[in-house]
Amino acid sequence: MKRGFALAAFVAIMVAPSAGAHPSGHTTLDHSIAPQHPSAAYSDLTTGDPWPRLLRDGAGALDATAKAGREDRRQSLLYFGQLTDFQLSDEESPARVEFLDVDQSPTSPAHRPQEALVAFLADQAIRALNDLTTSPHGTDAALDLTLVTGDQADNQQHNEVEWVVQLLEGGEIDPNSGVEDNMPICGRNGEAARYTGVQDYEDYTEGDFAYYDPNSPQGKWSAFPLYPGLMDRAQKPFVAEGSAVPTYVTSGNHDSLAQGNAWSNAVYEAIAVGCSKPMTFLPGQPSPSFISTSPENAVDVPGDPARRYVTKQENKQLHEDGGKPGAHGYEHVDPAEDAASNGAASYYSFSPKPGLRIISIDTVSEGGTIGDSSNGNVDDPQFQWLSGELAEAEAAGELVIAMGHHPIRSLSSVTPDEAAPQCLGVPNEPNPGCDPDPRISTPLHGGNKLRDLFLAHPHVIAYVSGHTHEHKLLPFKRADGSGGFWELNTSSIVDWPVQGRVIELVDNNDDTLSILSTVFDHNGPITAEPAGTNALGLDEGQLAAIGRTLAYNDPGAGPGVADGQAGDRNVELVLPDPR
Repeated sequence: MKRGFALAAFVAIMVAPSAGAHPSGHTTLDHSIAPQHPSAAYSDLTTGDPWPRLLRDGAGALDATAKAGREDRRQSLLYFGQLTDFQLSDEESPARVEFLDVDQSPTSPAHRPQEALVAFLADQAIRALNDLTTSPHGTDAALDLTLVTGDQADNQQHNEVEWVVQLLEGGEIDPNSGVEDNMPICGRNGEAARYTGVQDYEDYTEGDFAYYDPNSPQGKWSAFPLYPGLMDRAQKPFVAEGSAVPTYVTSGNHDSLAQGNAWSNAVYEAIAVGCSKPMTFLPGQPSPSFISTSPENAVDVPGDPARRYVTKQENKQLHEDGGKPGAHGYEHVDPAEDAASNGAASYYSFSPKPGLRIISIDTVSEGGTIGDSSNGNVDDPQFQWLSGELAEAEAAGELVIAMGHHPIRSLSSVTPDEAAPQCLGVPNEPNPGCDPDPRISTPLHGGNKLRDLFLAHPHVIAYVSGHTHEHKLLPFKRADGSGGFWELNTSSIVDWPVQGRVIELVDNNDDTLSILSTVFDHNGPITAEPAGTNALGLDEGQLAAIGRTLAYNDPGAGPGVADGQAGDRNVELVLPDPR
């Protein structure tokens, strides 16, 4: 490929299942997925032992003791799914910063060997959830809805959000990007239909084999499988099944910030839609935050205007344009909050059934300070709205389930929204990450403030979150021993163990409630096709199987903390009924 021209910019750091697919309704109660050779440099996956359901009750949790015979008394109140952190990336985008990927460093998620396959991972996870439309918890309840808790997109790009909406709603998706252009600086003819990027050694000449090329695994990737044509196959259109039940989304830092860290400005957007892709930062730079490129460390790629960044209002509009009733929750935004925020408010509440309220909060630190804003906070106007919602729900006798992207422990950003400049209010806003909300964001409210607000309202029983890409279930207990709420934090679709969760709230009819949680795997085959298979002939389920296996073997992530402990997976969480 022709080499790029000089560029200097500040860049933010941060279908049918094939044979061997899971049976319908499989969960990890039936079996888990485990490595065939745990100590090998690269391991295929196979069927593992079931993950049993554990009971978490008593003083060590929320001072509620599970009472005998509750299985025969209980009544299902709500049965729903949770998916989180697709981080569906346009892996060919010039705005990607793969060169910041350093194993076991804070920037190691800048590149993943499986990222071109995430659309297939997400589709197969949705298919698995559609197979769980009847509760596996013994109540025979029907699946009511699915909560999608942030970081659906990876880099705030228009095409990424469009793909997400199509995955949720079903229909044909073209995961390729780049448009054909005969201009000399935009690459050779025919390249737009193929993969162009760091996972094709023919596209650049650094020669250090920093990334996995399935056509020719070399260097630290030499143990990884040869899959000729895999990257080109990943660009082909396919038909997504779509969710069988209504889906409700919340914003994550990657949905609203460039690379999940910085407010997106005109310089970033010019890189994203343009033709020159930086491949490495200039040696000797004091920090990789300032990227200087030259003809020796950038390549020409097919540009694409669909890679432009979206504002908060545009993100909401894309969900509305999808055509499903409710706009994935955004239809429920309070009109007064929407008007006061100039259309930027993306937090909302709704009642899925009598006696229940779900509240979606936006925890993004929209000021976009690198190193701080990847974690979240709640600005003051939203916090005041949330306080009113909780009081209203309590007065109505409703149980409350809250959802947000960042867990309590990750709400630590001190960056106010005003750290990003005010929007110009003109068509095609040149700085999409600007602050459109005229209201003052401070004082900011972090994890401790949100925890205390939830604890002050006994009808809050659960907070469902993502962000950390790990299974973790934590009780938050009131000091007087009168109960509290559970936080349910679920692993991602993009990283190992590539799982979702189904959750059911039941009334035990003995002054206690139980939250039943079950983890499930996506519907692709457990064991991927053998090395050497020509990937151009693989179906979408087989691509998802390869994606999961690559996620397990990813040197920047892989097995470990994300799997959680047994008490973070399949559980019964008992708490006092506050009604």
